[in-house]
Amino acid sequence: MNIQKLKLSDYRNFETASFSFDPDTIHIFWGKNAQGKTNLLESIYFLSHLRSWRTSKTLSLIRHSQDSFVLEGTIENKGRLEKLKTVFSQGKKFLYRNDKPVRSFSEFVGILNAVLFSPDDLTLFSDSPKERRKMIDMELVKLSRSYTSLLSQFQKLLKERSAILKSWKPDEILLSTVTAQMIEAQAVLIVQRRAFITLLEQKASEIFPRFSQGKEQLSIRYKTCVDPDQDIREQLRQIYDSTLERDRRMKTTSAGIHKDDLEFYLNGKLITQTASQGQKRSVMLALKIGLCQVIREKTGQNPVLLLDDVFSELDESRRQGLIASFPEEIQIFITTAEPVSPGWFKRPVKFYTVDHGKMKEGIFDV
Repeated sequence: MNIQKLKLSDYRNFETASFSFDPDTIHIFWGKNAQGKTNLLESIYFLSHLRSWRTSKTLSLIRHSQDSFVLEGTIENKGRLEKLKTVFSQGKKFLYRNDKPVRSFSEFVGILNAVLFSPDDLTLFSDSPKERRKMIDMELVKLSRSYTSLLSQFQKLLKERSAILKSWKPDEILLSTVTAQMIEAQAVLIVQRRAFITLLEQKASEIFPRFSQGKEQLSIRYKTCVDPDQDIREQLRQIYDSTLERDRRMKTTSAGIHKDDLEFYLNGKLITQTASQGQKRSVMLALKIGLCQVIREKTGQNPVLLLDDVFSELDESRRQGLIASFPEEIQIFITTAEPVSPGWFKRPVKFYTVDHGKMKEGIFDV
């Protein structure tokens, strides 16, 4: 997968800008802070996920004094060209694929599969479990339409069960029916989540020694309400039987995959308790590159890799480990405010200077 063309109109500090990018090449956006480097990465991410990772307020992405923004991309996807366009106007997103309107987000998200590393990702280890679940779901939604459908079904059932529990006199037959449907959905989702996490752990743990010179071992634990090696449906039935009275009192569903979590370990110790910032950054980079390999294995093609401010806080050995771990034949976009030497890389690299919302090829005024 490659981005061939990218066009921004009234997005952040870009008035109108059009770019063409070479396939399977490392593209490095260089410049001082607050010039628009990260805005470019964000625009690619938005075309992939239909949201920003930097803000939940899409309105703030519109250039000052304007009332809408437009993002367009031409994507090479398994040998085919896909034209993607999103318009944000009057508080709504309007989506187009190959110049035809798209009604459902699920028909758009994942056509451009972009994997992002940003310094903000390091909070994942200490954030609430909700953020780690969101990370799992976000990637699985891009990889599996069946997961997307089943997760949506479970979320609707969970709301329905909570509404029943909150009613003055719960309908016991309806409550039992909804609970049974939730069990069926969760049994499949747990298997899919576990398979994804197991594969991600395998890939990331193979990559991570390149950052640590083989001195540290990375592992991930998937925490859910059942033992995935045993009969999941029967365990869920027992859990909901045992928590029914408590759920009635609390008027909410206290157990289920909406409580799932991940734990990350270095040499058997929780990362949140022992790891330095450099170690956390290295683990996160190993996870992101491992995720690229998972996507390649599941879809037959690499995603686009976005690396924001990736070289800061990496010493030389960890930087070399990062570059050595880049998958072959993958298009990579990197932002940096620090000088970067073409000699670091053993593959095609292009440099661009970003200055006040404008970009030109080459590095100037280093």
